[in-house]
Amino acid sequence: MPAGDIVGVETLIRWQHPTRGFVSPVDFIPVAEENGLIVELGEWILRRACEQAVWWRDTLAGRAPLHVAVNVSARQLAEPDFARTVASVLASTGMISSNLTVEITETAVFGGGQAVETVKALRDLGVKISLDDFGTGHSSLGLLRTLPVDALKVDKQFVDTVTMAGEHAVIATALIQVADGLHLAAVAEGVETAEQAAELHRLGYRFAQGYHFGRPVEDPFREVALAVA
Repeated sequence: MPAGDIVGVETLIRWQHPTRGFVSPVDFIPVAEENGLIVELGEWILRRACEQAVWWRDTLAGRAPLHVAVNVSARQLAEPDFARTVASVLASTGMISSNLTVEITETAVFGGGQAVETVKALRDLGVKISLDDFGTGHSSLGLLRTLPVDALKVDKQFVDTVTMAGEHAVIATALIQVADGLHLAAVAEGVETAEQAAELHRLGYRFAQGYHFGRPVEDPFREVALAVA
């Protein structure tokens, strides 16, 4: 903000079932996490995201997004070999590590242990780390002292009320001050109106995502790629 340039995209998975039609990730992701399939599914998502990002980079040159974010679950972070899996995907796809952002939740790393070691190993690869839904988990500020974090994604609930008078914008204001003070990027999630975007920019936010800017689509750069071709 305020120009509205696209600097990154977030990878989302959707399931179009051949007989059931659309199945929401709210329904199938928890099941995949419970039965362990999220590890295999997550690796597939990561590989597809990196392949797509490299194709954009090679096809669109300077018009390609700088960063591609992939959500990683607690189950994946608990895998001792996960960082090696990421390294293998980067090497095989040609993805530049600093162009990949791994989004994790505070809850996923709250218990420490292998999850934190995995995050540190990912950071050692050069991968960016983003704390998703920041402000809604456990001991948020304490995590910033123990994790090598590059960005905070401010949860939508703090964005929804940012244009209201009084105390409603206090947390959004405090979080941008924390991010600036720690030299972290701050991304406001769930921005749905121009008024919210303007107020967030006034508070100091320079990065935002949400329906105000665009809804999820299969390939946001398809038309640009066709024009280039």
